[in-house]
Amino acid sequence: METNLLDLSYLHEISGNDNTYIYEVLNLFLDTVPKSLEILEQLIRETDDYDSIQRRAHSLKSSSSVIKVRDMFDNVARIDMLAREKSGKDEMKTRIDATLITFNEALPLIRAERKKNKPGKG
Repeated sequence: METNLLDLSYLHEISGNDNTYIYEVLNLFLDTVPKSLEILEQLIRETDDYDSIQRRAHSLKSSSSVIKVRDMFDNVARIDMLAREKSGKDEMKTRIDATLITFNEALPLIRAERKKNKPGKG
């Protein structure tokens, strides 16, 4: 796997390399982001509810600015902007597809990092 697929440098910086903090943030990320991406994909593919698309994409921007999966932040930021403009459904579909592929590639790395930082280990 490519090293630039996942960048946790900001998470390490804000946590002061606190393993418990890193574990909790990664746990929250894994508990919320996959479902949120699934909902965003469904909204993009099955509705013209630009307000809901925009809200969901906007919330994902925050998560993807801390746990940096390659191109995820840029893609959800662009979806957010397009939804605000109420345009660009084809581009949204392309961007959510790319995001899902990359996110699924990064999932094992994120899970491994969470496991590595689990409190009480060692």
